[in-house]
Amino acid sequence: MPNFNQIGLDLQSVMKRTYANLLYNSSFYNFLNEDYIGDIRQTGAPRIEILKQKPTTLNSRDYVEMKNAVTPELATYDQEIVDLTDLRMDYSFRIPVTVLGSDVMGAIDGQIRLKDSAVAKQIDTYGFGKLFAGAGSSKVWNPATKEATIDLLNELKATLFNADVYDTYRLGLEAIAYGGLVSALTSVLKYETLAGVEGVDRGEVARAYGIDIFPINTNVLTNSEKGYFASPVGTVGDTFFSSMVEYQGNYPGFPGYYVIEGNILFGAKVVRPECVIKLVASASI
Repeated sequence: MPNFNQIGLDLQSVMKRTYANLLYNSSFYNFLNEDYIGDIRQTGAPRIEILKQKPTTLNSRDYVEMKNAVTPELATYDQEIVDLTDLRMDYSFRIPVTVLGSDVMGAIDGQIRLKDSAVAKQIDTYGFGKLFAGAGSSKVWNPATKEATIDLLNELKATLFNADVYDTYRLGLEAIAYGGLVSALTSVLKYETLAGVEGVDRGEVARAYGIDIFPINTNVLTNSEKGYFASPVGTVGDTFFSSMVEYQGNYPGFPGYYVIEGNILFGAKVVRPECVIKLVASASI
């Protein structure tokens, strides 16, 4: 990676820092499987191969003897290739030479933060839309009372449990609905339990009910969705940079500017739609 030698900017460090910020800023990443987003991937074709195990036959008894002959079966797998080039986002910005006599590092830092926010919102908008398109079922999220809120959470957990998803339940709600959920659960939570105390202190009260919750920017939900309830086993995604270069005063069309130019690729796919429950405001949506 080239450096901005005159101001000591290491572009490799910029890429790593930006990648970490995207994981923090994007709500959609709160849902993706961490096993697939642990590092920056740039190893040839931007694709991930997913392996899904096929169910084996179940032998049953008729009184004492087996109804049918025992047929042991070897576990087999399906494979699916997920393309990670669905969403390309520009990461370029330019800084005039005139700021070099002042806080140029501050100017660069400010531009990176603004780009982080913009790219994270693009990921949310794209990711949520793609997720909803592959959602397995819908459920109205409109609990009228605190008790109804808990009943609804238990029903959502049971739905995924019956779909062979036994843990890592996650609930993403649009910002206003999220605030209402936190208020409802906090008022009925038992403070005597460790999960209750920690949940209230951290604003993650649903942990006491075995659910990770997080708010979703209302502006990224364009079809009046309230959010979703699911497990990260239902999706796979990744983000990585394809390139980042520098132009020191000779960027085509913008002479006299320092320019950082980068490109980031993002992809996410629902691989188990029965594990995703879309939450809506009413049954008509």
